[in-house]
Amino acid sequence: MNFAFSEEQQALRDQARKFLADRAAPTRVRRILESDQPYDRELWRGMAELAWMGTAIPEHHGGAGFGYLELCVLAEELGRSLAPTPFSSSVYLATEALLLAGSPEQQKRWLPRLALGEAIGCFALAEGPRAPHAGNLADGGARRPRSAASSCRCPTATWRTSRSSPRRRRTGRPPTSRSIWWIWDPPG
Repeated sequence: MNFAFSEEQQALRDQARKFLADRAAPTRVRRILESDQPYDRELWRGMAELAWMGTAIPEHHGGAGFGYLELCVLAEELGRSLAPTPFSSSVYLATEALLLAGSPEQQKRWLPRLALGEAIGCFALAEGPRAPHAGNLADGGARRPRSAASSCRCPTATWRTSRSSPRRRRTGRPPTSRSIWWIWDPPG
């Protein structure tokens, strides 16, 4: 079995290594990490121009339509350079969550923006009796109304809650809330 990268994947690795050596040198990384900037916006824009954020997003959703091996190549180089960008939260977590569990509407709305680097994704998971859910989340000081719907949408966040728990089947106790939500923070 051959575990070596293909010629195209090696070319992608070489491109990424050169790009990150030029744009994510250790002194620049340290400067960003010691500043109040959450990430390197210029580096993020450059990565978007190279279509890195859309590597594993299918073409019909605005992505590059490559695969997970190409994403692995990029991940290795990003980790090697310690690039201060929201790549992991946007690509490994939020994009994957949308591809696996997002509604067609959510995929249509967010995947093209994530692929272009126009949106930044964040994924969170909370569990327990006080875990946030659609009925107890506040937005800008205004409490969201309780509803029977299991997902809510607002301009800056999409969250879904699931109240099922394997423990309930075994014990008959009420389930603990499990909440998963994605928060989108457009750059700029």
